[in-house]
Amino acid sequence: MKPFYKTSTAIPHLQRFTLLAITLALNFIYISAINACELVNNENEKVLVFPPKSDSLQPEKDYIFQLLKLVLQKSEDKYGPCIAKLHKYKLPLARIELYLENNHLLNVVALTANTLRDERFRPVPIPISKGLMGYRLFIIRNDAQEKFNNVNSLQDLQNFVAGQGIGWPDVDVLNQNNLPVQEAGSIKTLIDMLVHERFDYFPRGSLQIITELNTYGDKPVQIEKHLVLRYPSLTAFYVNKQNEGLAERLEYGLNKTIDDGSFDQFFFSHPSSIEAVANLDLKNKTVLQICNPILPKWVPINQNKYWLEPWPKDFQNTGCNIKHD
Repeated sequence: MKPFYKTSTAIPHLQRFTLLAITLALNFIYISAINACELVNNENEKVLVFPPKSDSLQPEKDYIFQLLKLVLQKSEDKYGPCIAKLHKYKLPLARIELYLENNHLLNVVALTANTLRDERFRPVPIPISKGLMGYRLFIIRNDAQEKFNNVNSLQDLQNFVAGQGIGWPDVDVLNQNNLPVQEAGSIKTLIDMLVHERFDYFPRGSLQIITELNTYGDKPVQIEKHLVLRYPSLTAFYVNKQNEGLAERLEYGLNKTIDDGSFDQFFFSHPSSIEAVANLDLKNKTVLQICNPILPKWVPINQNKYWLEPWPKDFQNTGCNIKHD
């Protein structure tokens, strides 16, 4: 006897939709995990590719690359093994950003944090060098120190012209604080322009300046000995907007290094940061503090554990509430 209803092996529409949604969700979780560290070129080990610093003589020993390796090691307990490797070519900043935005050749980069970059990339919201980027030392001509010895206020400094790269976030910071800026295309070009008196000083993060002076040691330039320009600024890891898995891994690893003390141990033992802190010599220098109008809201400016020194209360609200004398 045949049944009075028609049998079918087809899954009803609602069930098919539910099954598809579950499959997509699982695929998303899987892809996020994969993106935390990837197999590249059929290699047996999972790697992250990081761009070498363009002006470094030994990029494999640079502070940020060594820190990245530590962070990956510290996050193995949750995410598994991963090896950091340098891209084989030194790239200009614009191309680094383009590659990262298109998820091409590079997995993670280190950039000065600002709101415009947050629109293009996914920031890992932790300072990776205790805010040393915001302690600006000046590269000046060897014969210019006497002029800077007479600078004791922001108003005095406004009589001098700074050099910065085209499109660098610091251009906006300096301009917003009425400090004149001359822009150029590369660090090499800026050093040459400084030597030829096209501008007066080249502000650099105290960690950056060491590498650059070593690279351009044949030029008649030096670190200015009297001043430090300080404002809330930081270097952070950035990844592609879609690479949430990697962002989470790096944030987890960084927080773990900070909480277990290995970050401080690394920071205060790496040759670059040792020299950077020594060059700051804050007790014996005039520190000029200015605001940063492009500081992202996620910056943990009120959490002292992330910074070389605590920020004044005026800064901890917006990073830009300070009155100049």
